[in-house]
Amino acid sequence: MTIEKLSINQTLHGYSKGHRLLQSSKKLQDRDAKMMIILSDLSGNEVASGFEKYYTGYRLNKEEIVLACTWYADEMNRPGCVWTHSLIINVDELTKCYDSIGGIFELFKKPDIDDNIYDCYNQKLELILNKKINFSEIKLKYIIWCIWGNRNPIIIFSQESSLYEKELIYLFLAQHDLLQSEFSFCTGSESLRNYEGMILDLQVAPYKVSRSKMFIGEKAYEAKEAGIIKNYPVWVNKVFDNIKIDNMRDFKRFRQLFSEKYRQHDYFTSFVKLYVGSEAESRKANLISLLQISCVIFREKEQICQEILELYRVNSFENWKGKEKYTETINFFINNLWLNVPLNDIKFWAINGFGFEYLNTKILFKDIVKKDENWVIEEVLKVYATELQEDLFLDFTDLEYECCSTLITLNSRFALCEQLWTQSKGYQQGIIKCLQIAQKDEEIIEKVIMLILETSEYDLALDLYKVYRDRCLNPFWKYLMLNYKSSKLKGIKSIVKNDIQGGVEIFKSNLNDRERLLFLMDLIDQYNPKIRILKLEEIRQLYSTIMSQDCTKREEITLAKFLIPFCIMQDYLLPKDVAGFTFSVINKLLATQSFPENEWEKLERILPEVAFYNSWDRCKRLRKGFKKKGYDIKSIVEEELPIHLL
Repeated sequence: MTIEKLSINQTLHGYSKGHRLLQSSKKLQDRDAKMMIILSDLSGNEVASGFEKYYTGYRLNKEEIVLACTWYADEMNRPGCVWTHSLIINVDELTKCYDSIGGIFELFKKPDIDDNIYDCYNQKLELILNKKINFSEIKLKYIIWCIWGNRNPIIIFSQESSLYEKELIYLFLAQHDLLQSEFSFCTGSESLRNYEGMILDLQVAPYKVSRSKMFIGEKAYEAKEAGIIKNYPVWVNKVFDNIKIDNMRDFKRFRQLFSEKYRQHDYFTSFVKLYVGSEAESRKANLISLLQISCVIFREKEQICQEILELYRVNSFENWKGKEKYTETINFFINNLWLNVPLNDIKFWAINGFGFEYLNTKILFKDIVKKDENWVIEEVLKVYATELQEDLFLDFTDLEYECCSTLITLNSRFALCEQLWTQSKGYQQGIIKCLQIAQKDEEIIEKVIMLILETSEYDLALDLYKVYRDRCLNPFWKYLMLNYKSSKLKGIKSIVKNDIQGGVEIFKSNLNDRERLLFLMDLIDQYNPKIRILKLEEIRQLYSTIMSQDCTKREEITLAKFLIPFCIMQDYLLPKDVAGFTFSVINKLLATQSFPENEWEKLERILPEVAFYNSWDRCKRLRKGFKKKGYDIKSIVEEELPIHLL
């Protein structure tokens, strides 16, 4: 809110049996009165030419500042006398004046020596806010540079006190909230001015005053002459530009967002650089620009960046924001773990980066999967694994192994990408190992297994079984029955042959399929006790299906080897034709020493023992087994066998 006029208290100091307060429009506190007495007196022992009139500005108390004009009173008989007219201005009211304070110079009035009462100084003054200070661009830039670009207190040596008075008074009044709260100046210091040991921040001194008198190098610093400065830093020019644009109002609002610590004088140039460098002045700032610039210009980057992050979270920078750079921001979080970024913030930036910056996200993803792991990378990867649609997996990863293995470990659904299973064997085995780590998604396990079996040219059954164990059995059986003539079944067969229960169910569902039955009989361990759940009717159907066509010798042997445990072990007797066929084929194999030794080891366990002197005769053990079970050998064997076979 701006105001049209400003009410100002005033005082007059001068000589009257010593330098003292002559008149005032308000009663002063003792401390304030003492301060004004000292700072209204002559600034040295003598007055140099060109310094007969000068201005002093300082903080009087928490609520008020003073702008004073001092004239050398050469009309006095006593040398060293001065008149000082001081304006006491409320700081809060001053901030509402914007920069329309040009009329301030007209309020200063040098008293008439003949006026002993000075009545005009005991009333409040009104400053009509309708005029701006007509300052010089080059001079203002110089003063800006002196105040904020140098150590203070700083001394400017000049030929006259008025050289920079407009520019100093403009900054003191119109930009008072940018200066440190205790900022003070004097445009006519004949010696180093101070109050209670506190040296005024900026002082203009005559050239003829010695550097030692101004304690240059001890208590104060000498400013470089304006004439030898060829180019000012960018921040100086930007401050001036913003003064012309809006009297620094936008910058002040930007700076006001931050904590009190960062609103101090020492941080002014840093915040100008932040304001300009992040493009906040152009409404193009974003989080990454604010963070990156802060890391460069602030010594305590951790604190300022943390504050920026917290302000950003509550949308404090809304008026200065441009287009966000989500992936760059995420990358900053990854590389700067000292920044305490909440998990929800990580997710927000990662999700939006994926949604608005797909290509940049893809580039970032390929970079971070090769980096050393940290918690931010882990959370970002979780977001990518969740947000990425399965139909984009191929494009997002380009099938690069590190990319695919990372995403599949986090989301096993990506294993349904068919192109994965056309890569090298080692590549595919590596991806399967990732599935072992990944959280198991029961809905897709069978789909993944079937896809791998159907697509890969390699036998990866053992690798899959290590991951999914018995959950492989159903898809393995399914694939096996559809592709039982395939050449890459070794792994599957080595696993499912021990799944007797599953094998029996497959048997039951294929009792009318001769080829599949022959395949299954070669595969399943017929000596496993679980096989006994096959019923007599099912054995009869099995035999009938196989014998429905002329059998080769190999097919007969396969059928007989499968049926022999059923003849000996089952609670029921097989039909004569089935039992006779089985006995004849097995007996002949034993008689001719054609029965495999490893299979005999299983068969002899279910056959009764014979006398030790007949232990060599395997045919006798077979006959004894059949007889003990209740079969009549002569009645079940259609053809009379040679005596040595009976």
